[in-house]
Amino acid sequence: MTDNKMRAITTFVRVSWDALKAGREREAGIARRQSDRLQELVAFAREHSPYLARRYQSVPAHVTHIDQMPALTKAEMMAHFDEWITDPAVSRKKAEDFIADPNLIGHDLLDRYVVCTTSGATGTPAILLHDRRALTVYNVLGYVRSMRTVLSARQVWALLRGKGRMAAVFVTGGHYLGNTMIARRHQAMPWRAKTQRLFSALTPQDELVDELNAFSPVILGGYPSALDLLARQQLAGRLHIRPFFVSAAGETLTDEARQRISAAFGCRVSNYYGSSEAIGLTFECAAHRMHLNSDWYIVEPIDADGRPTPPGQMSDGVLITNLANRIQPIIRYQMGDRIAISPTPCPCGSPFPQISVEGRTGDVLVFPSAEGAAIRILPLPLVTVAEETPGLASCQLIQTAPSTMLVRLSVTRPQDEPAVWNALRTRLVDYLAAQGAGPVIIEKGSEGPQLHPRSGKFRQVYSEVVH
Repeated sequence: MTDNKMRAITTFVRVSWDALKAGREREAGIARRQSDRLQELVAFAREHSPYLARRYQSVPAHVTHIDQMPALTKAEMMAHFDEWITDPAVSRKKAEDFIADPNLIGHDLLDRYVVCTTSGATGTPAILLHDRRALTVYNVLGYVRSMRTVLSARQVWALLRGKGRMAAVFVTGGHYLGNTMIARRHQAMPWRAKTQRLFSALTPQDELVDELNAFSPVILGGYPSALDLLARQQLAGRLHIRPFFVSAAGETLTDEARQRISAAFGCRVSNYYGSSEAIGLTFECAAHRMHLNSDWYIVEPIDADGRPTPPGQMSDGVLITNLANRIQPIIRYQMGDRIAISPTPCPCGSPFPQISVEGRTGDVLVFPSAEGAAIRILPLPLVTVAEETPGLASCQLIQTAPSTMLVRLSVTRPQDEPAVWNALRTRLVDYLAAQGAGPVIIEKGSEGPQLHPRSGKFRQVYSEVVH
């Protein structure tokens, strides 16, 4: 065994033992770990990140409360990427060149950093780096906290009997988090390619159903909208799989969708909230309540003016601090999700805070096929297809009639708008046709992306058609 592998195993065991101890030491032990790790992260950022060192000049040497520090944005991080990163060997150009090469999916930048990019579903895409120590923490939080709350001895046997076949339905084809992590596993242990597969949410529905029937997974994961679509296919008798566990992530899982998915597959449906910036942020307990891994993350619900929201009240946004990652410190990082932290303890008895989440949402659009059948179009894959258009800064997709979609867009350079629009329209038409939708009219809006007229929130994909 190499020295690197031995160190990795030692670190995993040490972090796992600490995660178990944190739960046993209850609120006091969790709070102490959170405070100590915040001090260490801030000190490291001050020493190794030129940009954050400047931003923290007025911050006390010893941070006694997280709100003594400034909130930071994704746009700010990307604009100052080279000075934000704590390793001078990394630059934005190197990271962009890396993610521009699909052959490097599953490999590490400089052989030591995982690189992923967001889809831009909430605006500007981000480039995120994670160091290996952080990856160990994420894995521990997944195995020690998440899996042990949902897998019984009987289910472990079912997993072994099913030869460990795990399937996930997310967007593939780029350096997105799920795609990258699955590819890394396949690189490290090629045999896993036979038992762990990522299916593209961009695949036409009939093909996706056939592929899943052939693979027959015993664990199924994916976007809630994708899982809901598959549940409908299972109830209709076209999909024939028997997972004993289903995991939803990437969008808000509604109670209605959870019930339908559970009924269709006859198993538990678990929900997860996290992001490419905050992997391993939450876990779900046996009571179907979501908890924060608050020994490794600090989460601050805020209102529209950036002020803290009281416990139990749904926020307008959230500030996330990732205490594990050193290469790209995420400290009081603004995200648009709406969350509420419960003022009461969970019935499961966990000392970790209980939260509810209204994360990314988007309507499933329903277009008729040429034969009149209803074709359901998932929001996140549709957004990904649109936002991969060169020169596009942001867009909003609205179904205004059964076979009409309005597109509001903004572009990086105004002079390129005609060319960007033509390319975007072609991509959308081709994608909708590949999904089986009949001719869909794509119209260009006269204004850029707007807040939803009723909710006052920004919704990137929604329908004005009553089905």
